[in-house]
Amino acid sequence: MTELERVDQAVEYFRRYDQKSSAIKQNRENQEYLKTYIHDEDYVVKNFQLTTKRAKALGISAGAGLVLFLLVYFITKIIIAAIVLGAFALIGISVFSVCLQHYRLTAAKQKQVEINEGITEQIEILKAREPQLIQDKENFRAGIEKRVPFISVDDRKYIGEIRKMIESGDAATAEDAAAMLEQKLLMDQFTNIMEQSEEKVYTAEENKERFGDPLELIKKKRKPLFRRKPKVQNA
Repeated sequence: MTELERVDQAVEYFRRYDQKSSAIKQNRENQEYLKTYIHDEDYVVKNFQLTTKRAKALGISAGAGLVLFLLVYFITKIIIAAIVLGAFALIGISVFSVCLQHYRLTAAKQKQVEINEGITEQIEILKAREPQLIQDKENFRAGIEKRVPFISVDDRKYIGEIRKMIESGDAATAEDAAAMLEQKLLMDQFTNIMEQSEEKVYTAEENKERFGDPLELIKKKRKPLFRRKPKVQNA
């Protein structure tokens, strides 16, 4: 197996390792997503809008009662009969509407209970899968460390640079490329530390904010060049 083939093999191992990591992440995201479908009874009542539906039903009942009242009155000219039938229609339709909405609300609550139970069951299944997914990932990681000795799983993002060193001829083996890369990273880290430790050079404006404006201080402390002599009063 050539050195480039070893690198390609490592790339494939790392790709599969990342897939296992993604599977764990997706498993957890699925659990959180499913939780958004679990709601309590207050949520069902709020979204059912019972008050609004009852008000609408009452309006329909009142309209039906009024229509029946006018119809009976114009036909029979008996106002009492029209009032009785109109009131009967109003009360009857109102009671029926209230009972119907109550039945629908009860059905909605029961449906949500069933949804909650089903979602909870799915979440428990996903939770039970997670330890196995994690174990598979760790076992695969251990296998990679045995099969890919020249770079660790944590440093897999540098595998492309190792390939470039071998292709360019700067390194004869993957191990040599990894050693050169490690030395380069250490030098870069050392350079960053040195740059951060250098004394900061402040601009004139920054120094003025730190120490104040010296010209203003001089103006405040400067004595006038010409002072008037105090007048001496004659005794």
